[in-house]
Amino acid sequence: MSSTSLSRLKRILSYSAVAVGLVLPTHAWADDAKDLLKAMSDFLVAQKSISFNYQSSLEAVTPDFEKLQFVSSGTANITRPDKLRVTRTGGFADIDVSFDGSTLTVHGKNLDAYAKVDGKGSLDDLIDRLADAGVEAPGADLLSSHVYDILMSDVTEAKHISSAFVDGVECEYLAFRTPELDWQIWIQTGSQPIPRRYVITSKHVVQAPQYTLEISNFKSGADVAATSYNIDIPANAKTVDLSELQSIDELPAPAVTGDMQ
Repeated sequence: MSSTSLSRLKRILSYSAVAVGLVLPTHAWADDAKDLLKAMSDFLVAQKSISFNYQSSLEAVTPDFEKLQFVSSGTANITRPDKLRVTRTGGFADIDVSFDGSTLTVHGKNLDAYAKVDGKGSLDDLIDRLADAGVEAPGADLLSSHVYDILMSDVTEAKHISSAFVDGVECEYLAFRTPELDWQIWIQTGSQPIPRRYVITSKHVVQAPQYTLEISNFKSGADVAATSYNIDIPANAKTVDLSELQSIDELPAPAVTGDMQ
């Protein structure tokens, strides 16, 4: 090992030792973590129109214990109670999803294919339907009308860690634990307590892969630009069943990297 590599390794080990010995506050912060989360949840649910940009990253672990991170980005527009438009572009998917209150349309741009599903319902109904079909809306829990109850389900521990800054914006940094997952959220301080960063850790999976969502350019109410909830489908795109749109996930097919965890 070169002297430069050895020096870097020593610094990393030194930082790790500090992190292992870190004692987080247990009294000054813990009591208001749930209150801050409830304030964020109430604010989101009260907004009839929302738009934001996002970047998400999903980690996977190969059979050789190599951790890979797949990053995508896009936009989201929501009009309660029953309209949604989400785009997502990444290395393995380029999709446009829309629900206009009566029809769900999923356009796989990279596949030159689309699917339409008729059915009325709320955004909550739609999110459940998309999840069943393998199409995850970014931060779907945050879009629910029952966001607080969903996030707090199975929570065994809640901490308000500290104040923090995300993209230069002051936030409150909260951490929560459940039997299966640990998750963290950074909530903007001030009159708009919006989530700026959201991290979920699968702590019982080898190497603890994470899902990270970062939100920017959040707008609500009159600040939201007019949005069409109808997708213009190219004439050459073929119609398929929703179950046939296999390549719309953030992850590649297992054949690309082996059977990932």
